[in-house]
This record gives sequence, C-alpha cells and structure tokens, in this order.
Amino acid sequence: MKNAIEKWTVCNKTGDLNFIINTFGVTAPTARLLINRGLSSEKDIREFLYPDETMMHSQKLMKDLGGAADIIEEKLSSRKRFRVIGDYDADGIMSTYILSDVLKKLGAEADFYIPDRIKDGYGINGEMIRKAAEDGIDTVITCDNGIAAVLAAEAAKECGITLIVTDHHELPEDLPDANILVDPKRPDETYPCRDICGAVVAAKLGAELLERRGLAPAGRGCLKYLEFMAIATICDVVPLTGENRTIAALGLKILNSIYLKNENPDGREVNIGLKALIDLCQIKNEINEHTIGFIIGPCLNATGRLDLAGRAMDMLNAKDPQEALSSAEICRDYNEERKNMTVEETQKAFAMLDEQEDLDRVLVVELPECHESLAGIIAGRIKEKYYRPVFVLTKAKEGVKGSGRSIPGYNMFGEMQKCSDLFTKFGGHPMAAGLSIPEENVSEFRRRMNENCTLSDEDLRKKVLLDAIAWLSGFDENGVEEMKLFAPCGTDNPPPLFADRNNRVIRMRRIGKNNNFLRFTMEDSKGVRYNAVCFKDADEIVESLTGRFGRESVEAAFEGRDNDISLALSYVPEINEFNGVKSIQMKIQGILF
Repeated sequence: MKNAIEKWTVCNKTGDLNFIINTFGVTAPTARLLINRGLSSEKDIREFLYPDETMMHSQKLMKDLGGAADIIEEKLSSRKRFRVIGDYDADGIMSTYILSDVLKKLGAEADFYIPDRIKDGYGINGEMIRKAAEDGIDTVITCDNGIAAVLAAEAAKECGITLIVTDHHELPEDLPDANILVDPKRPDETYPCRDICGAVVAAKLGAELLERRGLAPAGRGCLKYLEFMAIATICDVVPLTGENRTIAALGLKILNSIYLKNENPDGREVNIGLKALIDLCQIKNEINEHTIGFIIGPCLNATGRLDLAGRAMDMLNAKDPQEALSSAEICRDYNEERKNMTVEETQKAFAMLDEQEDLDRVLVVELPECHESLAGIIAGRIKEKYYRPVFVLTKAKEGVKGSGRSIPGYNMFGEMQKCSDLFTKFGGHPMAAGLSIPEENVSEFRRRMNENCTLSDEDLRKKVLLDAIAWLSGFDENGVEEMKLFAPCGTDNPPPLFADRNNRVIRMRRIGKNNNFLRFTMEDSKGVRYNAVCFKDADEIVESLTGRFGRESVEAAFEGRDNDISLALSYVPEINEFNGVKSIQMKIQGILF
C-alpha cells in the first residue's frame, strides 16, 4: 500500500472564548470553532452564523455590469436576436439557464449554445461566432467563459457581432477585444466578493435587467435564482465565505423547503426539471452541500462529459412534468454510466501504481481507453490517495489528452511551462491543468516533470488541520447540534474536525450495499464506549490494519473478541438516531497508521 501519509496539526488561533459564549449563547466547542475560522468580531460572527439576504452585495458595484445591461436594453428595444454561450459544467449550465431565462422574461428572441466538450473544447471560439452570424444572431453573451477568447472576439468584429463577456475566471495577459467585459477578477474591480462563480455573475446581470424593467423589486432580482446560484457556487468549489456562503445557505433553504418538503407559502416559481431530478435521485432527508456536490451536481456534469450539456438544459427548460421526468432520467442515467466508468478506470490506475516498487513524485498515469472527460475526476482521486501531483493521460483523436491535479506547494501550471515545447496545447493554474501532447512525447514529459520536481518527503505528507484533540465523550448533544451552524462547509470553511489518539477497537463490521464501509464499536482512553462509522474503502482499511496489527487481531475484531487494534482517528461528531433513540457517534475522517 502506498497511500498518503497524513500529518496532523492542531489549529492554535487565539481569541476571547468567553465573549463569544456569552454574546451568542453557544457552547465552548462552537466558540473554539469560530475562533479557528478567524472570526472574532460580533459582526463577523453574526453574519457567519445567521446569513440572510441583506448580506448579498448589489450588482451595481460590479464594474461595467451596468454598461452590459445598457447594451442589452438597447438591443432589446431594436428587437435584435441574442445567443447565450455557456460552458458544459454545472456552473456553466446554471449560468446559461439563468441568462436565458432572464432574456425570455424580457421578451427577447434568444437561444443558447453550450459547447461540445469533444468537438468544441472549452469556451467560445471563432467558429461559434461565425455560426451565430449565419443564424442571424446580433448579440452573443458569454457566461462562465470568454475572458480569454481573443480569437472569438476578433471573429465577432469581422462578423459584426456584438460580444458581451461575463466570466469569473482569472484574467490572462491578453484580453479579448469584446464590446464589454464583466469579470469580478478584473484588477480594477470594485465588487466586494471577487470569488463568485459564473452563475452568480450571470444572476447579477440578470437582476439588473429585471429590476430596470420592473420585473423584480429593487435589490431583489438575484433572489429569483438563488437555488441555481447555490448549486453552481457549491459545485464550482469557490470559497464558502462571505457572500458565497450566504448564497449557498439561502439557496439550500429554498431547495429544502420548496423542492424537498413542498412548502411554498409565498408561491415561488418552482423549476419542475430540477424538482424532477431531486425526486428521481431519492433525496429524502436533507439537501445539503454533500447532496449538491455528490448527487445533483454530478448529474448535471455527466451530460457534458458523456454527451451534450444541452440535455441538462432540456431538463431545466421543461414545460410539463413528463418532459421534466424524461430529461431528469437522462441526466441520472448518464451519471450512473459516468460513475461506473470512473470506478473502473480509477481501479486500473490504483492497480498500476500499487504494482510499482517506488512511485514518482509527479505521477503520469496513462489510461488510453478512458473517456477523456473523466481524466480530471480520476486524477483527483489518485491525488487524494497517493498525495502527489498527478496527470492522467487518455487517447484522443489526435495524440494524447490529459488533465492534472496538484497538491499545495506544487505549481502545476508553472512546472508545465518549463517543458512547454512538448505540448500541442496546455493551460491551467497552480492546482489543476489540461494538456494535449503527441504520443511520442509522453515519456519525455514524465521524465522532465520528475527531473524538475523539488518536492520533499515532507511536502508529500498530507497536511490535516484539526480544530482540537478531544474525546468524543466530551461532546454533548447540544454541542454537536450547534455544529450544524457551520454548514454549508467547503473551501475556506472546512467541516469541524477533531482527533483522538487512543481508540481501542472492540468490534468492527462491514456495512453498505456492497460491504464497502465499516462500523466500529470503540473504547476511548477513559473507558467510554461509542459507535463510529467510516465511509472510506473498507478493503484498503482492512489491508492496512492487517499489515500493522496482524491478521489474527483483525479477525478477532470482526468477531468482537479481544484484539490489539488501537487507532488514532480524526473525526466529525454527529447525532445518530435509531428507533427513536439519539446518540453521539464518530464519523471517521482519517486514520493515522
């Protein structure tokens, strides 16, 4: 086994625990968690704990958004035709839906186009502009792409197309000569939250247009699209702090009350396609960041990976329940196919790497039969298991295509620039990248990436930041319930995480549909027994336990007999309810072998 080795560090931020406890009436663990997240003032803590719509920023603060709205209004008055061009991931799909829906509400003659991942590649290009001109389109509006579309902007000038770019990605050195650029990453931007996703940029533009026409109250245009903004915000893995956290939290409230519980006293417009997908995925208890990130989002993404993202748009634009259900089934089925393909190719990659005597510091994994759209997902899974930079390469129509995922401290894009002569095409940022490369250059690519790599053994230890070292028995039900205040969790707002170094295994058993998870009865160093669950690969854990404690101890643990297994565990405390009885259990996040 060559799994990543974790290094645990306890967060040691200081703050006034008593002030937080007394001001907000929370328990000491909750106060500690707030301090660990850098929150100390009453204002910051109140906004974090109790987000509401007043914490969302006005679209009028975004540079040139008003100018984009001016152009669109002028075109509307002249009855010009519009085309929205988006992207094939969840953020791009939601962005496209929002802008298309706004234009429809404004009475515009408008359609949309989402690129084909295989045929078109990422983002708008000159061919799409020329096709728009042939179709009689006057104005093209991009969303979640376009900030690097220099050639597309040139084609727009040649074709007499008005090009409005709305994006949220980092700006390249060369900007497209579009009619107007709206992007919160602009260096001259005045908008307070620069890390919003593409769908939020689209919704801000849409809000301005709706409010100008009196179709939404002043300052409330965005609220029409909160559930779509929330899905995009969570799926695009932007920092869940500030306005992003507010959008995610408020959007999840709408999804739970209206889409899950069918409670809609205000008569909010419900998207029957999204409702059909939620029902079809059998989400019963709660829609949270996990169900968005691992169930709903992947169903949207799968259409763009294996077919066309327009399938997801068909679902969102459905006019009757049967059409909505049929389109939702397509999204669900593509995701099931995507999951099976991903598992199969990931297992191939793991088997290849586990057979190697020594792993390279930069992994270049060749999976020629893998669908190229899955390379990034698989690279991410390999990175998580082995904790080192990873490139997954697949066979393409011309040469080889690949996606990379990195670890902190390794600038993947910067390192690729050192061997740029090997690529047909490449791009990315420090933590992720994409590339096209001639097959004959793959070996040299692997050699140079490792020859240039300066990562130390310490760099290749996965850093885990703990909130505290604590016994599970030190938590009461009220304190565990309070931890729900930290949701939704994600980038820059991690879930509460604790650790205990001495946990004796009393009994363990396999659980799950495929017996692929584990449930434990544990005993801490105070002699208190409790239950724990671990939703990580049971086979890998059992193999690791066998290697450290011996087969006899592992067999004894499965039979509930005395054994020698004692573990250091990182965990999240949670409430488990069974037959009406509540108890605190440990949700294991990591095992320090």
